[in-house]
Order: sequence, then C-alpha cells, then structure tokens
Amino acid sequence: MFEWLVDEMMKVHTRKFYRVDGPLRIDNRELVERSELPIPPSYKSFILQFGNASLYRIGDLYRVQVFASPCADETEDGEPRLCFGRTEDTFAYFKESLIVLDAESPVFEWHYEEEVEKQTANGFEEWIRRQCARVRKYYTKKEWQEIEKGPPAFSDHEKRIVEARRKFRWRIVGIGNSGDIRFEVCNGSEMVLPFLSIGIRGRMRSFDDALDGGYGFPSGQCFQGTRR
Repeated sequence: MFEWLVDEMMKVHTRKFYRVDGPLRIDNRELVERSELPIPPSYKSFILQFGNASLYRIGDLYRVQVFASPCADETEDGEPRLCFGRTEDTFAYFKESLIVLDAESPVFEWHYEEEVEKQTANGFEEWIRRQCARVRKYYTKKEWQEIEKGPPAFSDHEKRIVEARRKFRWRIVGIGNSGDIRFEVCNGSEMVLPFLSIGIRGRMRSFDDALDGGYGFPSGQCFQGTRR
C-alpha cells in the first residue's frame, strides 16, 4: 500500500531526513491487531509498517508526522476525535462519530493560524499521499537531487578535525559569585583548532557558544570560560 513511500525513502541518502521506527515488534503488532479501537485500515497498515514516522526534516522539525498511538481528545465543539498526526501548521484527526469498522474514515485538520477545521481527505492513505506531494513541491529539482544524493564525504582535513574533537574534554569547575558557570576545556589532541562550540543545557534554556581561545586551542592546553 505504501510502496511509493518506501521507494522514495530508499532513494534519499540525507541522514535523518526521514525518521521511522520501522515495523512494529511482534508484541506491539499483536496489540494493534487485537485492539478494539476502530481505527481505519490504511492507518493501521501504516503504523504496522512504519510505527511512529517523521518525514521531511527541516532544521530540527519535520513537515509531516504520523503517531503510532492516536491521541483521544475533543474538538472545539466537544466532539470526540482521534489525533493521528500533524504537519508544520496543522494537526490531523478522525472524528469518532464517522469511524466505521474496517472502513476508511474522513480526515480533518485543524489549522493553527486560521483557527479553522477542514476536511482534507477521504481517508488516511489519501491524506498521507497529499501531504507528501505537497511537501515535495517545496523543493526544486536540483534541491531534491541533492537531498537524494546526501552530503559530500568528509575531506581528509575534516576527518582529522573529527578525530581531534573526540579528544577534547570539558568540565564545569564551579559557579562564580555572580552566578556564572565556570567551565574548563582541555585539548588532548595534536591539532590546534581555531574555535570550539560548547553546548550547555539548563532546566529552562540551553546555550550553544562558539569559544575562541585567542590563539586557538593548542595541543595539551586548557582554557577556562564562563557562561551565565
């Protein structure tokens, strides 16, 4: 049923452009197949084949997502629904009142910006095909060829940087009176790197700083910095 999507995914060599669980494990598969929840056949086939699916990565987000476990809630009018997926500006669902056992069910979407509900497909398979076709239009032919090809291999110099980076170590050495976090970075490699990015994640926010050691980060040297 979804051979077209498998073929598309097989051609793309850009890492994490698609992210799927893959076929469900036997125990989870049995739970889905025995479930009394009357979910439409094409949606059931999709989650048995792919599980959770996030398609068409852009930055840290995905343009189309399908959930292996639909979420039951209500529409603005209090009508029960099963939310099964989302796009970058909508979330998609079946209305429980329209679900018929072993039959397809209309797909509705709630548009965040317009704050309006629309029926966008007669069934899940039609919905996923339309969404994938819609997203593909964002890319020029050249851009899509680059996505299929994937990024170029690292040069020898870039490979040496990767190996050097693995030998860097950093640790938090304390907290200053002003609340700044004091940390130390040590270069255990034989290379001098001009700068280094260090990410610090807190409960409320995260930081990603590019540190400049002035004359780079010499081999065997340690550099201390602060971050509020």
